[in-house]
Amino acid sequence: MADAEDRTEAPSQQRLQKARDDGQIVLSREAMSFIVLLGGILGVFTVLPFLVRDFVRSMQGLMANAGTVSMVQDGLLAATEHSVIAGLKLVIPIAGLVTALTLTAGFLQTGFLVHPASLLPKMSRVSPMAGLTRILGGGTLPDTFKALVKLLIFTTVLWHLAKGVIPDARSMTGLTTSAILTKIAHLGLSGAVSMALAQLVIAGGDIFWMRFRHTAKLKMSREELKEEYRNTEGDPHVKGRLKALRAKRAKQRMMEAVKTATVVVTNPTHYSVALVYEKGGSSAPKIVAKGMDDMAARIRETAQDHRVPVVANPPLARALFPLPLDSEIPAEHFKVVAAIIAYVWKLKRPGSRRAPIQ
Repeated sequence: MADAEDRTEAPSQQRLQKARDDGQIVLSREAMSFIVLLGGILGVFTVLPFLVRDFVRSMQGLMANAGTVSMVQDGLLAATEHSVIAGLKLVIPIAGLVTALTLTAGFLQTGFLVHPASLLPKMSRVSPMAGLTRILGGGTLPDTFKALVKLLIFTTVLWHLAKGVIPDARSMTGLTTSAILTKIAHLGLSGAVSMALAQLVIAGGDIFWMRFRHTAKLKMSREELKEEYRNTEGDPHVKGRLKALRAKRAKQRMMEAVKTATVVVTNPTHYSVALVYEKGGSSAPKIVAKGMDDMAARIRETAQDHRVPVVANPPLARALFPLPLDSEIPAEHFKVVAAIIAYVWKLKRPGSRRAPIQ
């Protein structure tokens, strides 16, 4: 394992993916706290006003008939059930909104990752010694610093809020109950929005810090990068030997194809291209071998040893050489190649006057 000082390289995509598969992801708790606070504000100031009317009416009806409720078990159970249902109707929509927002924020941060192994209990999480080690270790210093910064921000926000609220409290004297409640609601909304904005700033800084720390923990040394490359792509030396072996076998197959070629077209010295064509076949002539300089000479020698005609045609050889092996010749060369093949077949006829082959 490489020392921390040696890990100077950014983590590879494979390292990041492995960490994700192991459940090591960036998850900001401050961002989750902001979402919970935002959900609570939306629930209290947007959803709650529509629900509280029904709750108040239910409670008013219950209190108005309190004297008529039977004190026996059935009567008390019915009254209790009525109160519980009214309370649940008030709480469940807000709790559902907060839960939905929290789950959405969590899935967005983790990229919809579900890691069941992280939910299993671990002794290190409940061990007093492990907890003491985490507290006394240096790893808690950043979290302590974050907590102090968070406390400072909230204290500053609350101080500014208090400076504005205390003078207004005197003006509330003599107001009606409805006016006082409206004033309190406005102050509560202002304070909640201010706290949410402060938490948003904290969450933004925490997300940046968590991503930075996550990347720093996954940094790799040069040796680890090389080892990962060898494991993924294979040893470069082995790959080089395999590549050379494949090239050698390809040359051997190509030289075998020259022995049964129809004709070899040459430059005459720099290029050699072997063509094969089956008489009466429906396909065009195909390139089965090609070479340059030394390989071109070997193709010519093999062709001569196996009595394959060698025809010098520099323009055609240069035009066919860039084409891939086992590809048919383009239509623009049909006429020239057809003339060469016709000439070769004419040489092979019994009793024909044989012209010297290049």
